Amino acid sequence: MSEWTRVAELTDVSRRRKKLVALGEERVALFYADGEVFAFRDACVHKGKSLARGTVLHGRVVCPGHQWAFDLRTGQADDREECQPRYEVRVADGGVWLRPAAFAGAAAVSAGAAATSASASVPAPAANSAPSSATPPSVPFPASPTAATQESQ
Repeated sequence: MSEWTRVAELTDVSRRRKKLVALGEERVALFYADGEVFAFRDACVHKGKSLARGTVLHGRVVCPGHQWAFDLRTGQADDREECQPRYEVRVADGGVWLRPAAFAGAAAVSAGAAATSASASVPAPAANSAPSSATPPSVPFPASPTAATQESQ
């Protein structure tokens, strides 16, 4: 499936730095760091703990269960072979958009390649337009959000 789904407002993610959302049946943790939005499957690959409850620090999210740290850009665990599944992210029209079941470059990441499509560079929250790197895909967006969202705790 290649349709994009609006899952959150950019201002919510940028203000809170993290947010738990639903994308169909999947729980997705959104993170905002260094002007970019990143999206991971919410269940940690180690013990299944919610990454949305973790800590964002120095370009990594630290799992609250066993303190494994995952690089926000690649999903790669520090000093381990495991890689956290990530989603492609687009920022447009003041919203954060994801593609269902479109994990971003897991094979490329494990091969050591940079997977830049897993994050979207976004302007400061006060800006009104997204940069060219955050141009929405050619698939038309729905008029309103279609995925249920909930606040991270």
